[in-house]
Amino acid sequence: MQQNIILTIQDHFDHLPGSEQKVAEYILKNTSEVINLSAQELAKKAGSSPAAIIRFCRSIEVSGFTDLKLLLSANLGAVDTPMNTEVENGETTAAIKEKLQHRLIHIIERTNEHLDDQAIDEAVSELETTEIIFVYGLGASSLVAQDIYQKFTRLGLSVFFTMDHHLFASAIGTNRLKGIFIGVSNSGSNQETNALADLAIEKGLTVIGLTTNSDSALAQKSTILLLTPIGGEAPLRSAATVSLTAQLYVVDVLFFAYAAKNYEETLTQIKHSRGAVGIVKKELN
Repeated sequence: MQQNIILTIQDHFDHLPGSEQKVAEYILKNTSEVINLSAQELAKKAGSSPAAIIRFCRSIEVSGFTDLKLLLSANLGAVDTPMNTEVENGETTAAIKEKLQHRLIHIIERTNEHLDDQAIDEAVSELETTEIIFVYGLGASSLVAQDIYQKFTRLGLSVFFTMDHHLFASAIGTNRLKGIFIGVSNSGSNQETNALADLAIEKGLTVIGLTTNSDSALAQKSTILLLTPIGGEAPLRSAATVSLTAQLYVVDVLFFAYAAKNYEETLTQIKHSRGAVGIVKKELN
């Protein structure tokens, strides 16, 4: 599918240098006009320079200004609701649904571009041989950690999850099994997650990092890196919703990749899991 270049620019905006932010801001506010401008004309109107426009295209992963204009042209008319804001005062439910639909499709497409197949395969290999999985995330990332806990526990794997980092540290410190540590942090800079990753390394555990930032502390500590795309913050934190979707999508990819390599065993374990839940439900009724 054709990428939504407006959302791509918004994703990168906070990470651009000042001269490139000027270009991005002008494009977001004057999209239809930019399609008919030369690089020199855009530079003058944006208060920047032609060199900054070239750098801007590289920053947002577009090959050049001509391709940028083609993508902008393709986006015009594709969305009935303006996408330059997250949400507006008094916005209708229909407009909110349309914006979220396009943002979620966009983040899944970009996650596919950033997520390395080999990294997933290496993570699956670790899951196949480990005796225990430690998984940690704080805040919204804790929901992702809990999803990992829920999915792989159903497959009969031993998974340890708690949001209490002191209890988590004790569990790693006393562990004698061959294990892996999965750290989930959108920024990769969460102090608790990184401290637990350091402890995991000290105890000889393989570290798998799920983050957006390949230069972050968590990424540097990780043996295997599961990378999701960056996304800008927003006043109402819709970016947290989008980044959460990206992380949960990666977990689904990892889960199904593991299931594909261990197909018969996966079906058997899910059958046993459903049977056990059914027995409990029957007794409670």
